[in-house]
Amino acid sequence: MRKMAIYCCKRSNNQSLSHFLSSSPWRSADLLKSVRTKAIQTIGKNGVLILDESSIKKSGNSSVGVSHQYCGNLGKKDNCQVGVFLAYFKKKRRMLIDERLYLPQKWIEDRTRCLKAKVPLEEIKFRTKHELGLEMIDKAIEEGIPFSYVTMDGFYGENPELLTELESRGLTFVADIAVDTLVYIEEPVAEIPAKKGIRGRKPTGPRVLNTLATRIDSLSSSIEGWKLIKVRKTERGYKKVYFKAIKVWRRQNKLPCEKPLWLLISKDSESNEIKYSLCNASEDTSFDKLAKMQSSRYWIERAFQDAKGNCGMAEYMVRNWNAWHHHMALVMLAMLILLSYQKKFNKMYKMSTTGVIWILKYHNPLKRIDAFEIARILNQDNELRRKARVSRLKGS
Repeated sequence: MRKMAIYCCKRSNNQSLSHFLSSSPWRSADLLKSVRTKAIQTIGKNGVLILDESSIKKSGNSSVGVSHQYCGNLGKKDNCQVGVFLAYFKKKRRMLIDERLYLPQKWIEDRTRCLKAKVPLEEIKFRTKHELGLEMIDKAIEEGIPFSYVTMDGFYGENPELLTELESRGLTFVADIAVDTLVYIEEPVAEIPAKKGIRGRKPTGPRVLNTLATRIDSLSSSIEGWKLIKVRKTERGYKKVYFKAIKVWRRQNKLPCEKPLWLLISKDSESNEIKYSLCNASEDTSFDKLAKMQSSRYWIERAFQDAKGNCGMAEYMVRNWNAWHHHMALVMLAMLILLSYQKKFNKMYKMSTTGVIWILKYHNPLKRIDAFEIARILNQDNELRRKARVSRLKGS
């Protein structure tokens, strides 16, 4: 934000920009709704929704939602903020279209801390990341966004309640799962078993009587049924996987779900890394399509790269609720602008996002900064640091 103020504002202080992000009353939800509408027009209908999260490391404990929690970027627990995001993609075009800030339980329990961070009263309630993800998917349905299916990583895919909620909405999903996930490979029969003998209590709960649950990693040991499939074009050719799909029944609360679905198993042709997913696509779906559906979560990683590398997603120093949501909404607006220009330029010449940025910089050059301006900026920074040190000393 500071860098933006230096190069874009008439005076190189960030007060007006800070007010715009932190205190201005404009609604990020309204902007995001417009961004989503335009994104579908730009990318195309019947794309894919991808659910994932992204964490940004933060120091201190004042930034809204910051906590010692798992930070995916670092692969370990650290002090960070976690946002749950929804992306939309079709034919390599992708972008983030919605967000929710995750508030850990200890934030919800500290009402004073929430109010200090300007969290709205109606938002001071604990919601899991799965609930936040489902909320965004419901918002997409409510707005009539035409999508083909939803895909997600193992953290979300291993939540059976979320998958059941998606099924109840009539949605097709592809959900990654862990290697130790248990499924049934033959149709299970769940009934209350008859009492054996005269001793002990009479059974009251249903159990699966005709088969045992199987770990999914035991189903990948056989080479039978593997098919080599090209799932995505890359700069070095095609990404290929050995793939097979098996009909299974998933479990919830240790009992089988009623309808069978696909267990997708893919093995990378180069690294031999094996990936498992559950998918409730129709039985007549081809293996080629299922394999490409399983690989589509790759595109949210590219969307996060675009957001952080080109649109400053992780470059902010704001603390309150509104500021975080304003910043993320503007990031998605920037992604849409770049994507729109890229689509426009591609009609004449195949253009990368980097190429679009260089063209925009040429037509909208940043203002030049002379020596006097640099000296003023340095003096201002020194004064801000001095005041911050004094403030910390008073609080200690």
